[in-house]
Amino acid sequence: MVHYDNPNGKYSWFYSRLSAVLSFLVLCTFLCRAQVTPFEKSVLDSLTADEFNCSIAWGLNLGQDGTSTFVTNSDVGLMYSTKRSNYQILESSNFSRYESFNTVNRFLVMGIASLYSHDIESDTILTEKKIYPEPFSLFTYDANRGLNARWQIGVDAVYAFKPSRILRLNMGIGLLYEMENWQMVQHDSVYKIASLPQFVQNYLFNTIGMDKQGKLYINNWRANLFANFMCRFGANVNLNAFLDIQIPFKPPYKNLPQIPQFPVVTKLYPRTTVDLQLTIKIWKKLSMLTSFAMQNDKGQVPLYVPNFVYSLTQGLQFEF
Repeated sequence: MVHYDNPNGKYSWFYSRLSAVLSFLVLCTFLCRAQVTPFEKSVLDSLTADEFNCSIAWGLNLGQDGTSTFVTNSDVGLMYSTKRSNYQILESSNFSRYESFNTVNRFLVMGIASLYSHDIESDTILTEKKIYPEPFSLFTYDANRGLNARWQIGVDAVYAFKPSRILRLNMGIGLLYEMENWQMVQHDSVYKIASLPQFVQNYLFNTIGMDKQGKLYINNWRANLFANFMCRFGANVNLNAFLDIQIPFKPPYKNLPQIPQFPVVTKLYPRTTVDLQLTIKIWKKLSMLTSFAMQNDKGQVPLYVPNFVYSLTQGLQFEF
C-alpha cells in the first residue's frame, strides 16, 4: 500500500481510497487473450465454404482462505468460413463470487476478418494465400483494473507461412487506434473529490485530465506486431501460441511535473503479451484445456498498476 504525505491527515480518506483502488487494478486475465484463436490446427487445415465452427471453454478456480471464493471464466469462439475469407467472433468473461457478492468483473469481445486468406474450389480444394489483410475490433471491460472501456480498431497485414503436417505459423504487422476510459477513483468515493483542496483538484482535473466523475479518457495510436503459431502433436494434442507487441505513438502522460504522490509514466513503453493454450482431447469433441497468459506493460495509465502480470487457467473445451 502506498501512503501519501499529509501532515494534517484531513484528506487521508481520499488518498487511501485512491491508493487502494489503483493498487487493486491487477490484470485478472490476458487483455488481448481473444487474439489467439481457440480453434485447433485440424479445423483450419480442412476448411470448407459456408462452414460454421464453434468452441466453448470453461474454467473453474475454487478456494478457501477464511472466506469462500468462487471464480469461473468462460471463452466462446465462433468462426464462419466462405470461399475466400474467415470471420471470427471471440468472447471471454470472468464471474466471481466473494462471500455474498456476485459480479461479472471482466468482459471481452473481439471481431476478426481474415479477408481473401484462401480459395476453396468445389468445396474440397483449399488453397491458402501467403499475404492478406486482417481488420479487427476489440472491446474490453475490466472492473478489477478500473477499466470502464477499451476499444481497439485496427488492421494487420498477415504473412502466412506454408503450413506443414504439424505446424501453422502466421506473422503480421499493423496499426490500431485505442480508446480507453479508466475509473481512477472508486464510484462510491467520487462525491468526496469536491472536498479536496483546490490545488489537488486543479492537478487532477487540469493537469492529469480526470473528469469530475473520476474518469480519465485516453486515446492513442499503436503499431501492432504479432506472431501466432499452432502445433499438433498426434491426433489428440494441440498447442496454440500467440505473441503480441503493441508500441504506442505517445506516452500515457506528457510534460507533467514530477510529483512523488503521483508518479506518472511519461515515456514510451511497448505492451508485450504472450498467450499459450494446450488442449488434450479426452472424448470426441471434448478436450482438457490449460492456458497460460502473461503481459508486461510499463506504460500503464493508472498509478501503481503492476507492470508484469500472468494467469494460469485449467478447464474444459467443447468444439462443434
